[in-house]
Amino acid sequence: MGGKRVRIHTNFKPNKCCKRSFVGDVDDRISQLPDDILVDILSRLSLNEAGRTSVLSSRWTNLWKHTPYLNFDLGQTVLDKLYGQRKLFKREKRKYVKWVNSVTRSHKSLTLKEFKIRFALDKSARKAITRWLEFAFSRQVESLELDIKNNGDTSTNYCFPIELLIASKLQPPSDSVCIDHPRMLVDFKSLKELSFRSVQVGDAAIEFFLHNCLLLEKLIVHHSEKISKLEICGSSLKLKHLEIVYCFGLKSLKVSAPSLTSLKVTSLDGLLLENVPMLVDASVSCNDDSISIEHLFSLLSCCVSQLQTLCLALTRRNFRQEVNELFELPKMPKLKKLVIVYLARGYENLIRLASFIRASPYLVEFVLKVDLLLYW
Repeated sequence: MGGKRVRIHTNFKPNKCCKRSFVGDVDDRISQLPDDILVDILSRLSLNEAGRTSVLSSRWTNLWKHTPYLNFDLGQTVLDKLYGQRKLFKREKRKYVKWVNSVTRSHKSLTLKEFKIRFALDKSARKAITRWLEFAFSRQVESLELDIKNNGDTSTNYCFPIELLIASKLQPPSDSVCIDHPRMLVDFKSLKELSFRSVQVGDAAIEFFLHNCLLLEKLIVHHSEKISKLEICGSSLKLKHLEIVYCFGLKSLKVSAPSLTSLKVTSLDGLLLENVPMLVDASVSCNDDSISIEHLFSLLSCCVSQLQTLCLALTRRNFRQEVNELFELPKMPKLKKLVIVYLARGYENLIRLASFIRASPYLVEFVLKVDLLLYW
């Protein structure tokens, strides 16, 4: 093969444009940026990544401690590896609690944009979890998520301490209990997003947050058996997103929220929707044998004509009472996306679901998910 020959002179030396320096020298332009810019950069990293920057130089030692985002989520992959590994799980749980304790003790920011806990914790970590909540509220947290995986065992769930609400300047709920030891002064007024997953939290605490957190826009409660009769009502509520999911003790749920745009519920018992003019996204599970399609749409009657996205979880038992009722579904003129999760035995004729499409003349996307049941 032929090619162009290149002659290399042995006396070649590179031109010196500038000195190369290590982090901390005068030519390290990143370190010369203002603190608020550096903290903003660190906020885009994970906590572990941000913490590692402390070894770069004395300039970076404490910067990560000022990040307003504290996300203690190790990811689902890590949690899956711990499943069934009892000894490993106990060891990792101790490490997790120690990690969160260490960060919260050394943290220096006066306010928090986000505070997220996501790990399989139980009552044994009760004191630590309560301290974390106190810490987050004392820093005027805007988004709080407490996600405690319990693998279905609700008996070991952490119970939200109602007495924590007494430590605020706001009016505590009527069923709160006095405490005999000092606590940090907590502040809920900056709270915009609140999520409790596998946390036992009751009606009084939820209603306290709704009526005292005037900026609250997002409320999520999953797997709480203490919720019984919940009213989410108020003309001044700024709530836009609401999820009440797998709260099996729920007997009634009344919702009247003029700013609500998204709703997800898994129980239709005692559901009453009023004054939800902005609701365009609804997700409803209709797994109760006694609930018919006709009754389902009667519950959604005040908003069905304005919905743009509708997700329904259905079984064939929802159709057993009125065979022809699907042919009289109310029109959904604004519906753009319809998702149906259907629990079937495998030999059923799904042509009945076509009536949903006929009732949605401007439908753009239709998603059908069929879960086959081996036993009925």
